[in-house]
Amino acid sequence: MILGYRREDYYDFGIRNPVKVILAKKTPNILAAGKSGSGKSQTMQWYAWQVVWNKESLVYLADYKAGEEYEPFDGSPSYASGVEAVQIIEDFYDFFTEVRNRRIRLAQHYTLLVEEWFGLLTYLEGLDKKRKASLMAKVAEILAVGRGLNFGIWLCVQRADASLFSGGSREQFQCVLSFGRCSREQFSMLGFAGEMEENPTGSYGAGQALALIDGQADVQEILVPWITNREAMCREIRTRLDRQPDLRALTRAIAEGKGPGL
Repeated sequence: MILGYRREDYYDFGIRNPVKVILAKKTPNILAAGKSGSGKSQTMQWYAWQVVWNKESLVYLADYKAGEEYEPFDGSPSYASGVEAVQIIEDFYDFFTEVRNRRIRLAQHYTLLVEEWFGLLTYLEGLDKKRKASLMAKVAEILAVGRGLNFGIWLCVQRADASLFSGGSREQFQCVLSFGRCSREQFSMLGFAGEMEENPTGSYGAGQALALIDGQADVQEILVPWITNREAMCREIRTRLDRQPDLRALTRAIAEGKGPGL
C-alpha cells in the first residue's frame, strides 16, 4: 500500500516517489493524528480504496463522527456510524478472538478502520465507563497480537493522548502519521521529538504528513495526492465493502469449523 509520495521529491522535481508499507505481518497498525481539516479522513479513504482494490485486505469501518466523507457507505454491512461504531469494533474483536482461540491461520488480511477514536471514547465515558474500558482493552489486544494473525487497526485521532490507549498500546503502531500543523507536544506524543528540531513550525498543509515507519530508519515527509474524482473512488469502495462477509457471520463460521483459513 502507498502511504503517500515523498514531499521533497514532488515539490523539487515533480516526481511521485511512493512511500510504501506491507500490511500483512509487517505494518498492519497505522495511527493517524492531526487537527480537523488536516486530511486524515480522505487519506484513510484512499488507503481503503487501495487495499480493497488490490485485495490486500478486507476493511471494516467504524465512524463515530458520522462525517459526510463516509456517507457513501451508509447501509453497508461493513460500515457503522455514530453509536453503532461501538458494535462493529466489538464484532471485529469477537471474530479476532475466535480466530486466535482456534489457532486458525488466515490467508486473508482484515483491517478495522476507526474514525474519531477520541469522540467515541468520550461518548462511552458518559454512558458506560466499564464498556469504555472494555473497548479500549479490546483494541489494545488486537494491536498487541493481531499482526501475527493477519489483523490490523487503522486509528484516527486529533490528539494522540496517552489516555486514549490502555496498557501502552500507543506503542503498538508500526506506522505513525502526523498530519497538518501540530503542536510540539503532539509531535512528542507521536515520537517525532527529534524531527521537531528540523521542522520547528510543523508547517504541513492538508494531506501532508510526517511518517514514522518501523524498519525504515528515517522519518519521511509525505504528500497524499488530491483525489479529483472522490465520488467514483467511494463508489468503488462501497461496491467492495458490500461484497465482504459480515463479521458476525465470519465468527459463526469459524466457531462451526467452516470459516476461512489457510
